[in-house]
Amino acid sequence: MLTVKGLTVSSGRKTFLKDVSFEAKAGRLTGVVGLRGSGKTELVRAVMGLIDPAEGTIELEGHALGFGDRQNFGYLPSERGGYPRMKVLEQIVYLARLHGMSLGAAEQNAVTLLARLDLSDRAYAQLSHLSGSEIARVDIAAVLAADPDVVVLDEPFDGLDADSAERVFALLRDHAESGVPVLFTSEKWKQAQDAADDLIVLAHGRIVGQGTLEELQGESRSFRLRLADAGAAAAAAKAASAAGAEDVAVDGALVAFRAPDEVAAASYVSGITGAREFGPVTRDLSELFKESV
Repeated sequence: MLTVKGLTVSSGRKTFLKDVSFEAKAGRLTGVVGLRGSGKTELVRAVMGLIDPAEGTIELEGHALGFGDRQNFGYLPSERGGYPRMKVLEQIVYLARLHGMSLGAAEQNAVTLLARLDLSDRAYAQLSHLSGSEIARVDIAAVLAADPDVVVLDEPFDGLDADSAERVFALLRDHAESGVPVLFTSEKWKQAQDAADDLIVLAHGRIVGQGTLEELQGESRSFRLRLADAGAAAAAAKAASAAGAEDVAVDGALVAFRAPDEVAAASYVSGITGAREFGPVTRDLSELFKESV
């Protein structure tokens, strides 16, 4: 487990992070979400030891991080690099070898990763000959090639199309399930909430929400019931309210209400006939925290 406690990062009069605390658990993907300038990049740079925090600690399995620990981290910075004239396979192997991996193990991992990312046919191409999405996938392969103990990714969705993002995050999930914390940042709220197990919402350098998506949506959830017409909806709203539904509202043929969970919601509408549609209303992170950011 990677644990951040009371992290404050500042430079001169500018404070990038203020009293940030969270855990990135082994086996889970932790997504840090926020607008540009919210402190996401400063957070991952502090985790990687590239900037020194003014206050706070960063621990791995209960021990303060040292240089040796970070040698076994896989890191994708927001500023992408690479060697344009080097062949893709050679580059991944070279970067894995820098982490101390043997040549044979590095080559085997590189070949496997390229296959998972649909890049086997590009293994002997120069990086400069690849498309943007292909380069973004090579970057991910390079991060994972040395079997890192912790994975830290700054804006991993950048450069990825929808299919590539799906491949990348399937690979990251498999790596996490081997017992590794995976921490990533993103300003793409919907993609992050779909990919992450645990979410941390940053605004102006502070955490304004953290937990699973379900936890962030609150104990009381929203549900919607569609009826044949406005008259039927009004009658259904009255019945649902009498059964215990909260915040019942009618909009034409739609009835919206809140309930603790799906079982309770179903019980509130079980006696209503003529329902054409019923289900939960999921609010995206951007809707939940739009006032905070």
